[in-house]
Amino acid sequence: MTRVIRFLEEHSDELVNYWFSTYYVKSEEYQERKCIPGYLDAQYSEAKRLFVQSLKKCSTKDVTESVRNIGEDRRDMNIDIEDMLKSHFDFYTALMEFITIHHDKKNLDCSVKELFSALLELRKIETSSALELYKGYTIEPSSTRF
Repeated sequence: MTRVIRFLEEHSDELVNYWFSTYYVKSEEYQERKCIPGYLDAQYSEAKRLFVQSLKKCSTKDVTESVRNIGEDRRDMNIDIEDMLKSHFDFYTALMEFITIHHDKKNLDCSVKELFSALLELRKIETSSALELYKGYTIEPSSTRF
């Protein structure tokens, strides 16, 4: 495990808080659902759980299915696909900012090479999860689904 990944696992709450307060609060989804009891806690928990799972890569199939299910849920909630994808990309923008900020402050002690290797790996995760979100959003609902 790289120092960058270990740092992210140890600071996942701080990262999710950063994304939530910097980006998510500006989304249409947030504006439409911020007053629903329990919704924000569920959104926070969902983001953290998926992020930690994706870092561990121990259950790629679980992550893929979870992300695809989120796409389906967002469609069922009538969240605009553009807002859903923007929120996803904003999460990874926040992640890149978070890593850079902590590297610059010397809180994240790693070489530039290790930093860039981790950023490239995270970009792969970002791309594959965006595709799964899109697939989940655009898949035809089954006739057995309620």
